[in-house]
Amino acid sequence: MDKENNLYATHTGVIKIGDVEIPCAVLNNGKRVFIQREIVGLLTGNKKGGFGRYLKPKNLQNYLPEQFREKGLDQTLFGFKLGSRNAQAFESTDLIDICMMYINAKNENNILSNQAHLAAQSLVIVSAFAKTGVIAVIDEATGYIKDKNRAKDELQKFLLQFMREDAAKLVKRFEDSFFEMIYKMRGWTWTYTHKHPGVVGIWINDIVYERIAPLVLNELRKKNPITDKGTRKRKHHQFLTEDVGIPRLLNHLSAVEALGRASKYDWSKFMVMLDDAFPKMYQQISMIFPENEEHKELSNFNKTLKTALDYNPNKQ
Repeated sequence: MDKENNLYATHTGVIKIGDVEIPCAVLNNGKRVFIQREIVGLLTGNKKGGFGRYLKPKNLQNYLPEQFREKGLDQTLFGFKLGSRNAQAFESTDLIDICMMYINAKNENNILSNQAHLAAQSLVIVSAFAKTGVIAVIDEATGYIKDKNRAKDELQKFLLQFMREDAAKLVKRFEDSFFEMIYKMRGWTWTYTHKHPGVVGIWINDIVYERIAPLVLNELRKKNPITDKGTRKRKHHQFLTEDVGIPRLLNHLSAVEALGRASKYDWSKFMVMLDDAFPKMYQQISMIFPENEEHKELSNFNKTLKTALDYNPNKQ
């Protein structure tokens, strides 16, 4: 069974296929799953026992889904908390692969008599939803899609508060002490200049804009694109609002300089402290609202967004 710890269902629901109901869930790591005992019951009519025994017949080995061949069923299942009880589940698309195993075996006349009902039921399931649509079906049934849409709306409202549509008049926001700190940590000689090596801009994106709020750097790059000359017409901070964006920027810069001093201007220590104090926030919508398990769960984003929305510069 999958060894990932602390998995639990954040959303649950039921998919109806004809007269059959299939409980499903979205886990806190973004995986869409079907509960093992329910799938056993759906295919066999009996929820008792695991599904492993149905994958062992010799006639099915040539049709066995690749993930079960490589890991075995026990290593493919997910253990998670379903309310107060423990449960085991298949990843959503595994159900389709299992059904296709029986369908392919039947199509090649390689099905046993006691497997005929499994092949028939598999055809019903596959006909009900295609593999590419199963995630959307689960998201709809569990209400997960509503939460995603609600979070997207809140994010858009926040970005409207955080950023201007047009650039404001240029006002100095990055003090010389900020650049002096960077130069000192990199072992460079500091001179009071407005021209900095290109890599400094990359570090500013890393140290500042990727950490002050989700999607901000991505949106700033859209509003302030690179020109044909390889430069930007404006400074990114010219697109931040005076009541929300600029106060957040200035507070962040002040905190960053404090970390620089606390690290005794050691770049490696500074970056470790920065990651602890101000971890990077997602800058791509596809990472905030994942469509598969490779990304963080929606709840992590909601916590980050709540922090951003709760920010009040008047309380600083």
